[in-house]
Amino acid sequence: MKLIDLSQTISPDMPRFSPRVPQPIVQPWMSHAESAASGRYEDCSCEVTEVKFVTSISTYIDSPYHFVPEGPAIHQLGLEQCVLPGVCIDCRPLHNEQQVDVKLLKGVDVEGKAVLLCTGWDIYWGTDRYAHYPFLGRDAAEYLRDSGAKLVGVDYLAIDSQGDPKRPVHTTLLRAGILIVENLTGLTQLIGTTFVFHAAPVKVQGAAAFPVRAYAVSPS
Repeated sequence: MKLIDLSQTISPDMPRFSPRVPQPIVQPWMSHAESAASGRYEDCSCEVTEVKFVTSISTYIDSPYHFVPEGPAIHQLGLEQCVLPGVCIDCRPLHNEQQVDVKLLKGVDVEGKAVLLCTGWDIYWGTDRYAHYPFLGRDAAEYLRDSGAKLVGVDYLAIDSQGDPKRPVHTTLLRAGILIVENLTGLTQLIGTTFVFHAAPVKVQGAAAFPVRAYAVSPS
């Protein structure tokens, strides 16, 4: 068995889907020095960490509630929705803000699977170019929905074009109960392989989206 990490790291200077999104905060709530001086620990110390961030950040999963007001939120997702047999489709090469051709998806068995689209854009993580990513269009979303996909993951900032306020991919997929994972990395390792994809979020009541430690399990 081989475990393949597909997740970006949360850090204060990480890319975010909008400059209006605040930077994540990761800091001690109680430091080792503070716990050692507290008188409540002997021959040891501990740290308790405070973390604050907008939940659509790093590698994260969208619940239907993200775009469907009456849809299930993060805490209502079943594990069977987040752990699925996967297929990785090679969509490279792509250019800034280029739409992924739906022809790349046709002929691939996606029924019941997590469909991961490798654009190679993760190599630009942390650079200005990462914000000018390729994207899926409505035709691709409808094809994946009609072909029985259960989850769609991408290795770039947001699955839709930021220039389309109708967000046709989010709405098409999430209205059909198909989950979305964004900001994956390392998908080139999965092309042509057999694997199970894992992307279970923390069970936070009422959250629309939440970061995941996404990874693949390969038999070899």
